[in-house]
Amino acid sequence: SGESVELLCKVAGTLPLICTWMKFRKQLQENEHIKIENAENSSMLTISSTKQEHCGCYTLVVENKLGSKQAQVNLTVVDKPDPPAGTPCASDIRSSSLTLSWYGSSYDGGSAVQSYSVEIWDTVDKKWTDLTTCRSTSYNAHDLLADREYKFRVRAANVYGISEPSHESELVKVGKKEEGPKEEEEAEGSDDEKETEIDYRTVSINTEEKVSEFYHVEERLGSGKFGQVFRLVEKKGGKVWAGKFFKAYSAKDKENIRQEISIMNCLHHPKLVQLVDAFEEKANIVMVLEM
Repeated sequence: SGESVELLCKVAGTLPLICTWMKFRKQLQENEHIKIENAENSSMLTISSTKQEHCGCYTLVVENKLGSKQAQVNLTVVDKPDPPAGTPCASDIRSSSLTLSWYGSSYDGGSAVQSYSVEIWDTVDKKWTDLTTCRSTSYNAHDLLADREYKFRVRAANVYGISEPSHESELVKVGKKEEGPKEEEEAEGSDDEKETEIDYRTVSINTEEKVSEFYHVEERLGSGKFGQVFRLVEKKGGKVWAGKFFKAYSAKDKENIRQEISIMNCLHHPKLVQLVDAFEEKANIVMVLEM
């Protein structure tokens, strides 16, 4: 990311030759980041200061009076990952421990995320410190003190670097809850909680139908080594979702993704992005998520 890239293609044929660079079926135009140089026997596309948005399939179309030919090249811009999506969520809060859960990065930087770094802050020390490094998207934090409140944030790491931190979790306090008036307040607020209660879904993978039968697949929001994220618009109702398209060529790949879907079916919390649909199509498995 941030470096210049040159896509050079040698061409031959009866002159004159017309060379046109395309991306996602749209002709590329020169701008401050894109330069196109055509010669009799070559065409070069230069992209300066590459970013994630420059990832994708580029096509060179060469035409003359006898017909046309084309060649394609896929460009992946590698970088450190995006921050973990959403907000870390604390659950199973006990006298001196809790379970922290979070989601992975929406874009892995073109290289698989290898680990997550969890950072902790409390109302006494008032500074961020490293808590742990782990490979999963949850961690059991222990030896916490009841005389302070805590919040957490998470960074993702791949071979190219460490991401910026995620959103900070809400302040959370361990220890037993006070009894008496506090219970009454909670009881009084129970009606409001019922009004805003979320209808969580347990999603089964649809293997009979395609995601395109229920959703319009629109622009790409991000991409990585294992798949891409697209904006989805529900055909019935017009709701907007995020579609995570995984490449799953082997039985092992598919089983790993099925396990992730199973885990997400268990992670029901207002602060966690929820899974709303899932489809399995040949070499792809699609997860439909809240935006």
